[in-house]
Amino acid sequence: MNNARRVFQFFRPEAPRLVLVAALMMLSIGLSLLKPWPLAVIVDSVLGNHPLPGWIASKLGSATKETLIATLAIAVLALHLGQSAISSAQNFVAIQIGLSGLRRVRVEVFACLQRLSLRFHQGSRSGDIIHRAAWDTYSFQTLFQQGWITSATATLSLVSMSVWMWLLNPPLTLVALAIVPVLLLVMKQFGHRMTQRGTEAQQADSHVTSFVQQSIVALPLIQSYTREVQEEQAFTARTSTAMEKRLSQHAWELLYWLAISAVFALGSASIVWIGSQQVLAGKLSVGELLIFLAYLAQLYEPLNQLSHVGATMANAKVGTQRVFEILDAPEEVKDAPNARAVTKARGEVVFDSVSFGYQAGQTVLQNLSFRLGAGQSAALIGPSGVGKSTLMNLLPRFFDPTQGGVKLDGVDLRELKLKDLRKQIALVLQEPILLPASIAENIAYGKPEASRAEIEAAARAANATGFIAKLPNGYDTVVGDGGARLSVGERQRLNLARAFLKDAPILLLDEPTSALDSDSEAAVVESLFNLMKGRTTLMVAHRLSTIGRVDKILVLQEGRLVEEGSPAELKSQPGYYARVISGQVELE
Repeated sequence: MNNARRVFQFFRPEAPRLVLVAALMMLSIGLSLLKPWPLAVIVDSVLGNHPLPGWIASKLGSATKETLIATLAIAVLALHLGQSAISSAQNFVAIQIGLSGLRRVRVEVFACLQRLSLRFHQGSRSGDIIHRAAWDTYSFQTLFQQGWITSATATLSLVSMSVWMWLLNPPLTLVALAIVPVLLLVMKQFGHRMTQRGTEAQQADSHVTSFVQQSIVALPLIQSYTREVQEEQAFTARTSTAMEKRLSQHAWELLYWLAISAVFALGSASIVWIGSQQVLAGKLSVGELLIFLAYLAQLYEPLNQLSHVGATMANAKVGTQRVFEILDAPEEVKDAPNARAVTKARGEVVFDSVSFGYQAGQTVLQNLSFRLGAGQSAALIGPSGVGKSTLMNLLPRFFDPTQGGVKLDGVDLRELKLKDLRKQIALVLQEPILLPASIAENIAYGKPEASRAEIEAAARAANATGFIAKLPNGYDTVVGDGGARLSVGERQRLNLARAFLKDAPILLLDEPTSALDSDSEAAVVESLFNLMKGRTTLMVAHRLSTIGRVDKILVLQEGRLVEEGSPAELKSQPGYYARVISGQVELE
């Protein structure tokens, strides 16, 4: 399916309103054809010596000239107002359809971004993704309204005017239409260059958006290292590039419109000269020339619209292509055709000869095998960069192994329904994530139907009730973006409360206390081990206080599992964990 057909799919549900647009379009064009006739009758038959047309003579043949002029003036007013009203109604309905299609595109893009794996998001600039989802999607509305609707209206007007002009004066019509091949040649010559410049301009704007997003995220780093001036210079360079690309794009568009205007001017001058010669020769009346010149203006207006459509559609196609690149991105992690449902897992986890790499030829995890019984807890330790977080990401299927398999209760995760699988897992990250919503809504994020009593019980289990009670509106207090009003420890306890409320049989903890001070850590660790009771737990930890009480230690080095056993067992054996306990190696 080509891109034009794919774009139209988003507007297909609007079929009834599309029919209405077509009907209004034809009625508007019909009234446009009638608009110059009352003036021609005034010039030829009221002010001149030509007899009244038969259809007017039969109604107003005995009327005075003043009455005829007044009647025809009212007809001019009615035709202009009627045509404008119908044209406005057509445009309003078309705008409604365009916005409805835009909404569908954005919903589908957002849903697609939710489904795509972390590999896609980690390999993309978040600013570029935001630009595509928020701004490039407008190209669908532009393509529909200013591309297809304008093209259809202009083409139908062009055909209608050409037919009427031919009936009125074939030689002059041929002169008027002689510019069409020249116009098409200009559109072809400029079209490719405008598309290329449009692509470059949108990419440059996307780079600006990405840089702003990255700078906001890294603001503490930038300020602490006093790199503001250098960042401003880098941003200035990107905005300068974006300006140059946009300027180049608009320069080509202006040259294009200048060439189009020159073609129109040549055609209009030719018609005026030849038409005037025919009037002098008595082959054409002044009124007929006025009608023809009015039709000529209406003929060139759709041609002018079509010429502008070329530039508009060139830019819009670039935007739609960038959106389709997201929609066409392969969905690496998805349900198998006959995926099994999961209601409540026991929690036995088995890694069976698992290997994984983010890119071909670069292995992060190599041939890992271990088992966690239901309700058991294990801590992943090892030097930085050995794949601890990557290993945990395989359990909720943020990625799939390149070799081997991960099993839950004896079933390969790829055989389970993805949504059901993730309902069995609660995740607590190193950097607690809160949404700009109330405390209660943040706790109930994974279980929005939870009652206030359940939310408060989860907060008590996470030792969060103390600081929540001190907030201005308690559980109804709205936290800022990312929970800016709260300390790191308070935000982490809310994340633990969220996990308590979800009540999943499997718990993943990715360095949940590494960013905390000693006072906050004590409160969080107590909540943490309350949460771990009865749950299969896999944690990455950098503090001995959080790993000494687990059932099993898993030591990773260079992507391999090199030690496995209880804390007591590994402490008595020469190895990485024993060196950590003795202080020879710092836990990373």
